[in-house]
Amino acid sequence: MMSSSEHIRYAQEFGRAVYDLARERGVQTQVLNGFETVAKVFEDKPEFLRLLSNPRLGVSEREELVNSVFGGRIEPVLLNAVKLLAAKRRCGMLESCLQEYRALYCRENNILAVKVTSAVELDEVQKSKLCKTLEKKTGSKVLLHCRTDPSCLGGICLEYDGKRYDASVRQKLSSLRESLKSDC
Repeated sequence: MMSSSEHIRYAQEFGRAVYDLARERGVQTQVLNGFETVAKVFEDKPEFLRLLSNPRLGVSEREELVNSVFGGRIEPVLLNAVKLLAAKRRCGMLESCLQEYRALYCRENNILAVKVTSAVELDEVQKSKLCKTLEKKTGSKVLLHCRTDPSCLGGICLEYDGKRYDASVRQKLSSLRESLKSDC
């Protein structure tokens, strides 16, 4: 079993290797989009991720599963990388590989990666408005990575440059609760 630091190191090396291959082929953006697609499938269908990690399933069967779900939907360089993770039963580290890939992509393209968490999915107009506001504020191109978390109750949380900006209803209620406690 891999330790946490080994897991991180392996994911970073793997993400870096995929990025280098994508750069050689000039498909960095397409691979990033594909990575996001695969991560979303794994997040939405955890049973699929468990299936790919099942030791009773042979390597060729895992590769066939990956091919049947992602073949033709993602760049071949990424498809082969996901097949390799599946063969090694390490698809669970795909999100960490994606984080490394995204960091390299953003660094090379002078893009600020922003994690956005909201109670409900943002529509394209909201995403566009948020992007423009952040680009104006930071002076950088912005790449949004959106996810939903109903526990936010409303509002949004932003994470970028190692900072967290929490404008969620949950945070405001928590602050109000603390304020009321200190007043009593």
